Amino acid sequence: MDEIEFLVSETFKHFNENFVQHEDATREENEFQFNDETSLPEEPGILYHVQKATSVFVIRTFVSTNIRKDYLTIIDSPEDYPSLRLLEGNADDVAGKLKFFLVENQSQAEIIHDQLHNRRFPINEEMICNISDPGFSWWLTKKLCGFQLAFTMSVASDENTVKLGPLGDKELALKNFQALEALVTSAGIDMNIQNETNRVQFTDCEEFILEELKDVFEFGVVTETLTDLFKLLAKKVKTNSDLQTTWFYLQEVAAMRRFWIQIQYDINN
Repeated sequence: MDEIEFLVSETFKHFNENFVQHEDATREENEFQFNDETSLPEEPGILYHVQKATSVFVIRTFVSTNIRKDYLTIIDSPEDYPSLRLLEGNADDVAGKLKFFLVENQSQAEIIHDQLHNRRFPINEEMICNISDPGFSWWLTKKLCGFQLAFTMSVASDENTVKLGPLGDKELALKNFQALEALVTSAGIDMNIQNETNRVQFTDCEEFILEELKDVFEFGVVTETLTDLFKLLAKKVKTNSDLQTTWFYLQEVAAMRRFWIQIQYDINN
């Protein structure tokens, strides 16, 4: 049995079998009600405030290298952080407005901040999108032998389509998807990523790889199996700098997706 076959045979308890448990644990971690300052994590992340109106919301973000330190500093002197707009509306509920989201490293926090800070988003995006304004979200559609990522809502969807939110620049995505296809095929694994107008199709690959990649976009999860796959690719393409770039890109997209899942939870609760 070669390494690819071993990966296939050892993979699965697939994420769909335990997503609810993972989601609850993540939500509990990020929404913990603090009894004292020692409850706050000393890890990098995003401190943020969602301002919600009738039809739109705005995300105010702050990049933190230490959630505990920065949270307590901001709560103590919110007037020193006007970009978070914590004193607008009910100025007595600053602690209730300021939330946090953990990331693996500061770079991921900076990417989220760069893409989302001070941006205005419609609450019901689907109701206002049209050909001239196709919206900001990516969309994932599950297929019989793979999945499709669409960068605008103008691409036809069905009941198998999931709105992913704003996951980044289309051209950067296409560049990394092309690199991913080249890396996987260079290791002797079939993969076909078709670039079409405003969408890409992921097909003709080992089913477990497609599932792992789909989970990155749908749930914001980089599984141990996908990590093992990249370790295997590193052994086979040691001199290819695209490997590290693509790996970091998938982690950044996953972080963005997890953050957007949390934002949607905040908006709806």
